[in-house]
Amino acid sequence: MIRLRSFLPFVLALAPLVVGCKKDEPPAPAPEAKPSTAALPSGKGKLPLRTPIAPVPKFDPQAMKDYRLEVCYFGTLTLRQARDAYFTSLGKDEPSEKKIPSFGIPGAAMPPAPPTLVPPKPGASAAPSAGPAPSAGPGPSGAPNVLGARKMADMGMRAPHERNARACTVAAGLKEPPMPDVDAALATFAPFSLELSRNIAAASVYYQREEYTKDKFERGKELHKKLVADFNKLDENADKLGAAIAAWRKDHPVDTAKLDEGERLVLTAYEKARGLVLSVLAKKIDAAAYKEGVAAFAKDIEAIKTFGTNNPNDPWAKITVPPLSAFQKAAEEAQAKISDKGIEPEAFLSLVNGFTSVIEAKHRALSRSLTAKGQVVEPKAGLPTRQIPTPGQQVEHPDDHAGHAH
Repeated sequence: MIRLRSFLPFVLALAPLVVGCKKDEPPAPAPEAKPSTAALPSGKGKLPLRTPIAPVPKFDPQAMKDYRLEVCYFGTLTLRQARDAYFTSLGKDEPSEKKIPSFGIPGAAMPPAPPTLVPPKPGASAAPSAGPAPSAGPGPSGAPNVLGARKMADMGMRAPHERNARACTVAAGLKEPPMPDVDAALATFAPFSLELSRNIAAASVYYQREEYTKDKFERGKELHKKLVADFNKLDENADKLGAAIAAWRKDHPVDTAKLDEGERLVLTAYEKARGLVLSVLAKKIDAAAYKEGVAAFAKDIEAIKTFGTNNPNDPWAKITVPPLSAFQKAAEEAQAKISDKGIEPEAFLSLVNGFTSVIEAKHRALSRSLTAKGQVVEPKAGLPTRQIPTPGQQVEHPDDHAGHAH
């Protein structure tokens, strides 16, 4: 009796196995075998880091070069505002505890820019009642400035000098189509604007972090020499590029008859917006002509909106109306900020940054339009193409482990 009790647990444990032997059917196969990345060797069977879904539009070389040139020239106009603010905050003096330089003066009147600007005399350009001084220290009037550092940082964020200057470098690398006079001016302006924008960034950080308290303005004075030298060359170099671009555009006008209706309407508004920005660069701004230009521009936007309503799938109206409307608002607000002394820096930055956004939107609309028409870059023969994997599918590409240049 004792022996039977000792074998009873063992017999009960074998019972399920005995029953299973009566009908030993294999389990149903899985609907689809899906390999797991966990069981694969390192670097094998992985999805590509970037799987392009949309085709790449095939841009005309001239259109691509024009786009880069527009961003380069108009985007770097912010350098002029930075220059005027810097000279206004310092006059002819070097940076010191009494005069901390600034690269932005919200609300102050911007002096007109002569071809080669000589640093103005202290107090000659900015009105004392224009607002608090831009620097982190005392302003020209001697009043304390508690908001200077914050305003300087804010202006720096809204004046992306270096990003726009890099567009000049990209444009200089585009050899097709050849634009002799433009290319020559660009060869000088591209490295010049990039170095100047980087020195502005370095100086901004230097003063925002108050590093001058540690080195007694040694670094600040070094940057000051570089900035003054380049600021005095800015108009000359930029004007040469602008004149070369204007001459090229005059000799190579766009054939609007070949454009779709949406693109033609956008181009018409674009040219008016472009003209408004150029008009505020004059030594003496024609306020009446500027006002008329703003009114004509507003009518062009309404025409684009109407076209977009009737053609909801058209990329030109869909993509460009928001930035064009934002630029319209900036242009209208700038009307009250134009005087015999020029245009206020805040309004100037709004115009420049707004128009740069319009340039970008116009290029995006062209990209979408080309793609919709099937004008895309065909993959080179013999090269494997990346696949768009389905859930669970593992795709490996020969260059998955190679570096990619963007």
